[in-house]
Amino acid sequence: MYGYAKVAIFSCLVNSALVLAKYYLGETSGSLALKADAVHSFADVISSLTIFLGIIIADRKTKTFPEGLYKVENLVAFFSSFFIFYAAYEIASQAIWETFPGGITNVVLVTAGLVLIMGVTAVFSRYELKIGLEVGSPSLVADAKHVSTDILASSVILFGILGTYWGYPIDRYIAMLVAALVAYTGAQIMIEAVKVLLEATLDYPTLDGIRKILENQDHVKKILSIGGRNSGRFKFVEISLSTDLKLLSEAHERTSEIEEEILDMYPSIDKVLIHYEPEQKEVELIAAPLNVAEGDTPDDKSELSQHFGETPYFAIIERSSSLKTVSIKSYQNNAFKDLDRKKGVKTAEMLAELDVDEVRTPITLEGKGSGYALDALQIRIVMTPAKTLEELITELKQELG
Repeated sequence: MYGYAKVAIFSCLVNSALVLAKYYLGETSGSLALKADAVHSFADVISSLTIFLGIIIADRKTKTFPEGLYKVENLVAFFSSFFIFYAAYEIASQAIWETFPGGITNVVLVTAGLVLIMGVTAVFSRYELKIGLEVGSPSLVADAKHVSTDILASSVILFGILGTYWGYPIDRYIAMLVAALVAYTGAQIMIEAVKVLLEATLDYPTLDGIRKILENQDHVKKILSIGGRNSGRFKFVEISLSTDLKLLSEAHERTSEIEEEILDMYPSIDKVLIHYEPEQKEVELIAAPLNVAEGDTPDDKSELSQHFGETPYFAIIERSSSLKTVSIKSYQNNAFKDLDRKKGVKTAEMLAELDVDEVRTPITLEGKGSGYALDALQIRIVMTPAKTLEELITELKQELG
């Protein structure tokens, strides 16, 4: 059983002990307020049991919920806020409507008992809050804040008992202030729970920290988007990046490195999804295979080749999206056309070294070694109906509009 689940059980036991102690002190002193506060603490027991069930259910994964029921904790925190509102209502009602009778007995015992109760509550509340923040459990944090309201309630009761004993019923004015503070705590818990249930984005410090990690990566050219959501005590992050990496294996390696760095800094993050997009260039290079006879010089009248790895020349075309221009940059001799094996793969690697972004070809390369190589090198393959280089240039210009 997880440590934080044990804390929830411990909370049930502590609250149960408080119920018994307050009711006993209420009977001993004759204080109606203490008896009412015992009922309030009984609501805390129910709340703690709900928290425990939420934590246990949240980790269950099924076919219908393969990612787990993490948001159950936030749902529990949401309903827990109603217990706090009820506590605020109860304290306010006592302050407005209840009249503390005279004849309070065993004042010393009751005072000592309430001081002890407040001490136990304060220690346990701080402990539960610490564990809740460490594991990122919203329900434990909510319960810790809820338990801490007992300190305020007990203070009101103590002042009420002493005031009544001395003939100064000051408790009703303090109780109204405490009721407002308790209601404010409940509102905070409810708002945070609703944010997660409605999948509000992660907090700014977390997103900013992740952004700084990404900005220190030399292969990241642009951060397109960083998003994420809370789900229970876990966080899920989605990142979209622009990169100049060509090899998928290298991109996978760099992705793992980034994930590890993010998870080391933010242990409460459960999953990081990184999507790479090729760097959007203003000027792109397009390669087209040319069918040029041996001894001839390629030009814009040259026919496009029906081969890839065996083609003698490639036209390297420069296309500027900002200037809307298309021009022939150079003609590249294919030094690998006469190889017996892997000529297509070697040719693809040659084009990658030239920073070619796209290959325009009149034939399909699907299912061929050259096609797999170009895809792995993140070089686009686009089929063209053009028969000559001149027609291809016209086609590219028309695409620019």
